[in-house]
Amino acid sequence: MTGSGIFGNRNFVLLWSGNAISLIGFHGVRIAYPLLALAITGSAALAGWVGFAISLPALIFQIPAGIAADRWDRRTIMIACQTAGLAAACSAWLVIVLDLPEPGLLLIAAAFVEGTAFVFFGMSELAMIRDIVDISQRPTAFSLFEAEQPIALVIGRAVGAAAYGLARWVPFVADAVTYLVCLCTLASIKVAPARPRRDRGSPESTPATLRTGAHLVFSEPFLRSSTVISGLSNIVIQVVILLTIVDIERSEQPVWVAGVVLGAAGVGGIIGSAVAAGLARRFGAQQLYRWSLWCWSVLLIPVALSPHPLVVGAAWFGIGAVGVVVNIALTLFRVERIPEEVLGRAVGMVSMLTDGAVAFGAMIAGYLLSVFDTSATGWMMVTVMCALAVAGSTTGTAPDRTTVKSP
Repeated sequence: MTGSGIFGNRNFVLLWSGNAISLIGFHGVRIAYPLLALAITGSAALAGWVGFAISLPALIFQIPAGIAADRWDRRTIMIACQTAGLAAACSAWLVIVLDLPEPGLLLIAAAFVEGTAFVFFGMSELAMIRDIVDISQRPTAFSLFEAEQPIALVIGRAVGAAAYGLARWVPFVADAVTYLVCLCTLASIKVAPARPRRDRGSPESTPATLRTGAHLVFSEPFLRSSTVISGLSNIVIQVVILLTIVDIERSEQPVWVAGVVLGAAGVGGIIGSAVAAGLARRFGAQQLYRWSLWCWSVLLIPVALSPHPLVVGAAWFGIGAVGVVVNIALTLFRVERIPEEVLGRAVGMVSMLTDGAVAFGAMIAGYLLSVFDTSATGWMMVTVMCALAVAGSTTGTAPDRTTVKSP
């Protein structure tokens, strides 16, 4: 952990840059997998299953990934994840060039492996940042950590779609190359051997692990309220995403317009990550979280009022910027308050609840928009978000500098 600012920390720069490159490849194939399944099999249903397969691990493996990050060497886990992702990308490439039998099942398996590697890597990366970065530099480090996703999302979607247009196999070869780059950066990180974790010798059962994670999250007032309200606000955002797509489709705009409009959230996220650390230091996670709920409430109003792409795109820019700022603030709060030896399980529980809400949000959105028009649905979401803002402003105040005690 050397000086000259966060970019003077060689280990962090290697970790962050390697994963940022790998994430671009991953988000590129998130588009390419369902497109390839549809092109090869002609089945839209199978394309949907492939898309589901790459997302499913985020719902089911957050707790196991947290356990792994708590108990085992984090760099070893990340190297294993990148190796598995590399194998999956190469498998998808072989499906194309060798015209293998049962391509749909092979693509589902490859997508599932990549999604699983993504979840386990992300949890270990979060924990490892605390291992290699001084406390004074953590706000900046976690700002860069959160910036990885919107940057990779914007670049990966664009590059993935363009690469697929060149040839079906190109996104998967590019994905494999990014995994190799990340493996090289991970191998170059110089860290001391992992310290034995206090609970490594007595592994918990799954129910016990869930109880541990739940206790850590729900015993701290702000962690409890922010987790529940974040899950509910994620449902609202998922409804608004589908609402945006339906509005653009019904207005007979080109398909790419939806990508540009929703991609504005990623651009906003990049801007938000640049100012998040300073805001977190000045105002603290709790204040920023409450403000974010009110900001989202206001930003949803133009979405409900107008389907015009410029109006909706501007709103999504703001939604993305606010989202990254508050995500960084919440990450800093969790890392500061949760003991190191149980950080993975606690964050895994939070992620399981909030990511699970994303899946429910997509399902609820379909039903709402089949019954109500987009304007009515938009105003419903404004109302719900305002209610969440009121709840967030009146519940879950945590005392300053109190560490959550592990059971």
